[in-house]
Amino acid sequence: MKYKNGDTACAGDVIRWKCWDSDDFVTWTFTGLVLTTGVVYLGGGIDFGLGIGQVFSYEDVISEAENNDAYEAGIEKVGVAADLYRYISKFNT
Repeated sequence: MKYKNGDTACAGDVIRWKCWDSDDFVTWTFTGLVLTTGVVYLGGGIDFGLGIGQVFSYEDVISEAENNDAYEAGIEKVGVAADLYRYISKFNT
């Protein structure tokens, strides 16, 4: 899986991609964590958090990311797993 800038995704990367919803006529911004076996969905759609933890295949993420207008197409790295841990560890402290 490649990012917009041409870099290759690695396990532990936190990524974002857009997904066009033709039922609601809206583009969602999904966030996920790259694994060696796929991408764990962390949120961003209209599922109200109920889909968190679902694992998408690389092919599904690429397909969703490319099925957009050119300016919204592609996948971007926004962080790494350690960043998530640092952020979550501060909840309720």
